[in-house]
Amino acid sequence: MKKSTIIFLLAAVAGSFIISAYHSGAGSNGYDCTGAETGLGNPAGCTAGCHTASTSITVAIELDSAGVATTHYTGGMAYTVKITGTNTSTTSLPKFGFQLGSIKGSVAVTTPVNAGTWSTTCPAGTHYAAPSAGNMVVGVVEQSSAITATTGTGGSGSTYVKSFSWTAPAAGTGTISFWGVMNAVNGDGGTSGDKTNSNHVVILERTGTTGIANAANTASNFTLNLFPNPATDNIHLTYTLNKRSAVSVNVFDINGRLASELLDETQNEGEQNLNASVSNLNKGIYFVVVNADGLKMSKRLVIQ
Repeated sequence: MKKSTIIFLLAAVAGSFIISAYHSGAGSNGYDCTGAETGLGNPAGCTAGCHTASTSITVAIELDSAGVATTHYTGGMAYTVKITGTNTSTTSLPKFGFQLGSIKGSVAVTTPVNAGTWSTTCPAGTHYAAPSAGNMVVGVVEQSSAITATTGTGGSGSTYVKSFSWTAPAAGTGTISFWGVMNAVNGDGGTSGDKTNSNHVVILERTGTTGIANAANTASNFTLNLFPNPATDNIHLTYTLNKRSAVSVNVFDINGRLASELLDETQNEGEQNLNASVSNLNKGIYFVVVNADGLKMSKRLVIQ
């Protein structure tokens, strides 16, 4: 019988299909349902035999650095990974289950290689499920007990959100991807009305991030203002772009090591304002570097 907040799996046994429902997560029972691995009988999503994928629930995966979403990672740096589901249907879906994993490369493969390391200290109602020999090679974070909607009571607009600590793989690993699946359920003991969907996001490796020396003052191209300085928890930056540019804002320690990523996006011409948290930085001297299409400006920052 189906239990609420589960991920459904399909396994071939003696020529027939047996549907298994796992209240405490599929990974803990030996299955990866994220779609990242296509070998060992792992199903893609919660659709195997009992659910139909539905766009009535959306799934988004986000990599955050110091609270700022980023599409790049730096080898060995700590991040937060967030999976978010949203119920856009008219069905009440008050609870949910999910899985989230990370692999090398940008596409699903028969036998993927794990990328990065998940913290085994997980939020309430979740846990880390390690790879299981002969069943799954991807380690995943998933539900360990019934999880209620994060916002709302399960109706349209309700969200299902969980965030996890993740450490990026070693420098030189290259492109990686996060894979996630979510199953929002009505808890009636059957599969009718439940909604499931999956998604994945590709993350590129950031290279050449330690060059404070070449962050030359380019005031003729754009200016950078930073305050307060010294700072404790937050800083405010203003700068002006003379054209639409790909912009990154990073903080480096005095040894040139990347300490925090504050921004990574394309911005329009004109004055820009950025409020950023630096509460994750220890007391000391740092450099804030703004890179706009190869033009760099740096400011010394004191954290006290």
